[in-house]
Amino acid sequence: MKTKDRNSKVIFIGFVIIIFMFICALVNQWIEIKEVGKVDQQGKTSLVSTENVNTKNEIEEENIMIDDENTIQDTSINQTKENILTTYKGYPVIAKLEIPKINLETYVISEYSDQALAVSVTKFYGGNPNGVGNFCIAGHNYVTKNMFHDLKNLVIGDTFTLIDSNHQEGMYKIYLVETVEPDETQCLSQKTDGKIEVTLITCTTDSSKRIIVKAVKI
Repeated sequence: MKTKDRNSKVIFIGFVIIIFMFICALVNQWIEIKEVGKVDQQGKTSLVSTENVNTKNEIEEENIMIDDENTIQDTSINQTKENILTTYKGYPVIAKLEIPKINLETYVISEYSDQALAVSVTKFYGGNPNGVGNFCIAGHNYVTKNMFHDLKNLVIGDTFTLIDSNHQEGMYKIYLVETVEPDETQCLSQKTDGKIEVTLITCTTDSSKRIIVKAVKI
């Protein structure tokens, strides 16, 4: 009987250990999800936190496709002939960003949220794209075709294009590339002296700091 009781205790202890490990795994996953995209929605007191994608194989890598149903014929010489989506994976689109140097074409979702940030880059702060002020775009550094993994390879003098939902195309030239602490939010300032600017934001590989790329419309 003693041997049987001892075996029962061993089985019971083993079962408890398995349950404990399962709970720990769930807690760790929950913590990881909560860490993605931390931001103070009230005063934007901290910049978006983005993580390295090397361990995020669940993020689907795909080409950004143009939806034929959204094709609009543009005849004005002040407008781009390129058509952009009105929604991307169920989220409303406010602009399309094209950075030739790093082979990036991505849709900018109009409102920031943790869920939207996991799908594409998003508007983080500011007014409207191609409008006076500082249009701030945040994105994860995921190794996918529509994210900001290669933002770190941009330098002063590089250019990119922003196409808004009205099909107006703006060309921008980078004038500042820097790495800052998460609580340094000067890059979000809307004081542009009447200029039209764009700020791109992502995180470093270890997610400890933020990479900031600022450009002005030319």
